[in-house]
Amino acid sequence: MNKYSLSSKEGKLKNMFDHIANKYDLINHISSFGIDFIWRKKVIHLLYKFSFRKKKIKKILDLATGTGDLAILLAKKFKYPYIIGLDPSDKMLKIAEKKIKNNFLEKRIQTIQGYSNNIPFKNETFDIVTIGFGIRNFQYIHHSVKEIYRILKPSGILAILEFSKPSNFWIRKIYYFYLFFIKKIGNFISKNHFAYSYLKESILSFPYCNKKMNNLLKYHKLNPIYTQKLTFGIVSLYLAKKNK
Repeated sequence: MNKYSLSSKEGKLKNMFDHIANKYDLINHISSFGIDFIWRKKVIHLLYKFSFRKKKIKKILDLATGTGDLAILLAKKFKYPYIIGLDPSDKMLKIAEKKIKNNFLEKRIQTIQGYSNNIPFKNETFDIVTIGFGIRNFQYIHHSVKEIYRILKPSGILAILEFSKPSNFWIRKIYYFYLFFIKKIGNFISKNHFAYSYLKESILSFPYCNKKMNNLLKYHKLNPIYTQKLTFGIVSLYLAKKNK
């Protein structure tokens, strides 16, 4: 087994997401007041804008696909490519598969259980890679970004949507209260106190926000082409292109 394929942290996270899978979407939509749909649609809009020769896009990989919301939006916006959703949690993927079937997209989207630090595809397979609220859970983040670079085609695009930290003092104070609110709602609905305590701590401790994220991408030969803060800076969107 590749030494990066599984770690104790990743095993714990897999078990955690398996445990909360049935309540995951409900808690997300309640705690974000439905804004999470808007954030994902913004990713799709910008990807479509920055992706030239759209008819030549053949394959898209959605890493940490979870329950499949981003993969489904990708399939609806991009009419041609085949989309693969990869995630460690079997139970999250089962929910994703139900959504895919309900949207009649079984021929367009495939789900695979796996990890970002050992992506099971050949070099230069994908035109686009997306990560929606998953990169902060990557334990071996440098190795994962190397893997993304490896499986992206030349001029392929990586899109990352992730929580960040507002720069405004008062917005940041409100945001920290909001995270406390998410923790309480998540704990109450899921009955899993570790899961939503982890969510809060993972957001606050994630070091790769804004400039640091772009520096990380540059280090691994992915050229940042667009960065935008959303909803007062509580979420950031990054697009980067693989150098030819």
